[in-house]
Amino acid sequence: MTIKDKHLRGLLCLVILVLGMFLVPAASANSSSTIPSLPNAFEGSLKGDAAQAGPGLVISAYIDSKLVGSYTLTKVGQYKVSANGTEQDNGKEIIFKLGGIASEPVSVTYEHGANPVKLDLTFYGDFIPPEIQALSASPKYILNDGEDFSTVTAKVVDDSGIESVNLDLTSIEQGVVSLKSEGDQYTYNIVSTVPGEFKFKFTASNPSGNSVVDTDSISIIVLKESQLATTFGGSDGVFSSEEIEALVNNNDVSSGIKYAVLGAYFADGWDRI
Repeated sequence: MTIKDKHLRGLLCLVILVLGMFLVPAASANSSSTIPSLPNAFEGSLKGDAAQAGPGLVISAYIDSKLVGSYTLTKVGQYKVSANGTEQDNGKEIIFKLGGIASEPVSVTYEHGANPVKLDLTFYGDFIPPEIQALSASPKYILNDGEDFSTVTAKVVDDSGIESVNLDLTSIEQGVVSLKSEGDQYTYNIVSTVPGEFKFKFTASNPSGNSVVDTDSISIIVLKESQLATTFGGSDGVFSSEEIEALVNNNDVSSGIKYAVLGAYFADGWDRI
């Protein structure tokens, strides 16, 4: 290696060293700026009337009357919630509410990025959710013509009354709907043009904001006419008289499906059974 090559090699090493001194701090700064700030997290037991508060009830945290965090309870008498404030909120009081009811006074202030805090909270009020005594949808199979329907029937009770009873039909493009009430009985007719198998979330709430949720009981199957033979007929896709009779006597099948099958396969309808 010549003296010139040694000088060039030394100069190159010096340039790399200098560049590294400038780039490393910049990279570190960029990395730190992308790290999200940690919320002020709290968890513990619910005391007072809230000791029996259970799944479905929402606990919320507020700073300066602004909602900064909420959590839906999953266990009876236990909560956790994170207050997502900013550095400007440091030292400000946090107010906790359960179902819209403020807790008994606690001396808690926001600490940006602090470690999780163990904190028991005491609430007084109505924290018992409504009771679903009956819930079903019948028939199970309906036609996707937008007219055939399955009727949801429910019985919901609460000593303090019922504020709302809703059904989430978002999966069939109808949003959240309210059930019709007559005393403690609630009904709704589900129609759909969207075929498929569906389970719908049912929610009942009382005036205090306590809710009960059921995600399993309301289940229906919406069929296109082209699916009827393969669903209820034989493997050959053709109905026998025995299969037609079984279909007609099946209470899980809507009248719309029954008439569609009879109209398609028997020109003279019911008197062929």
